[in-house]
Amino acid sequence: MELTSTFAWNGWNIKYGVFEPEGTNSQNLKTLLFVHGTPWSSEVFTPLSKALLSTKQFRLILYDLPGYGQSQEAPQYDNEGDALELFKLDLQKDTSVKAQGAALAALINHLDLSSPPSIIAHDIAGAIVLRTHLIHNIDFTSLMLLETNTVLPWGDGFYKLARSRPEAFVEMPPAIFESVVRAVIRSASHNPKTFPSRWEDALAKPWTQDAEPWRQRSFMRQIAQANDEDVKEMLDQDMYSQVRCDVKIVWGESDQWIPKAKLEKLGQMLGDRMQEFVVVAEAGHLVMVDQPERIAVEVLGWVGRY
Repeated sequence: MELTSTFAWNGWNIKYGVFEPEGTNSQNLKTLLFVHGTPWSSEVFTPLSKALLSTKQFRLILYDLPGYGQSQEAPQYDNEGDALELFKLDLQKDTSVKAQGAALAALINHLDLSSPPSIIAHDIAGAIVLRTHLIHNIDFTSLMLLETNTVLPWGDGFYKLARSRPEAFVEMPPAIFESVVRAVIRSASHNPKTFPSRWEDALAKPWTQDAEPWRQRSFMRQIAQANDEDVKEMLDQDMYSQVRCDVKIVWGESDQWIPKAKLEKLGQMLGDRMQEFVVVAEAGHLVMVDQPERIAVEVLGWVGRY
């Protein structure tokens, strides 16, 4: 799923792709837009996307969030300083949920779709797409939330530590940093010991390729810029009750990142817009990787309604 198109926005070159099945009338296709979370990329949706394309029912849009995957670039500075000084410069480019919500709204407007897309969101993308919908007033046909964290507080032990002390991780030797990244990735599976190495390599690559220091800083930037206020703004104004499309929530029963109770609380706040809550066995936080066939069935059953 090559992201061959570029949308320039706020200093970022956002890489995206629009995929349609061959031999179909594009006017009859439903549009699905996939939004990944952290520390992932659109790569996590590849098996699901290929399965959906094979049904010849959908137009798929995938993109990498600004500062993630293919939507990150090596910064160019006049003077190369030490890691911490460069990290401070990197922080001038915003990768927060607030910024991501605005970026998604801009991308959808840029695409000029004939009808609102259905959204498949994972991880922090839940908060991103809700900001896009509720604050930037972008309509969706339906919304499917996979393992999304839209209720405070955010993060597990590692995430909280890294957010409070990103400088320590910026200065780590590259080999040790890569080990940390890979451990984080494996912890998102229902069984880290059997997590496929090809997946681990693919998801670690944007942050560790060639041990380039800017990639290490890029990984820590998106954690350091996570701001509770980006979610609190919606919670304080009871915005989730104002969602204008139906919502389905999916949770992996072996998820060690987000407790089930948080997603249940979200469902309550959504009110009548909450239509389904599905628990997937033998799946962790990367539910679409652990159980790709089951998630494909869930997506087809859901978006087929709209």
